[in-house]
Amino acid sequence: MNRDFNHAANDSPRSGSSKQATPVIWGAIVVALVAIAIWFAMEP
Repeated sequence: MNRDFNHAANDSPRSGSSKQATPVIWGAIVVALVAIAIWFAMEP
């Protein structure tokens, strides 16, 4: 599913800005997940 989504996004003629924004969005998701994991780990 993920590969199909990326393929469709790359084939889109309007994907210029989304190609640059996608890594930022995934980076923000990863940072958020790590922060949540650390927060839960620090909970008593």
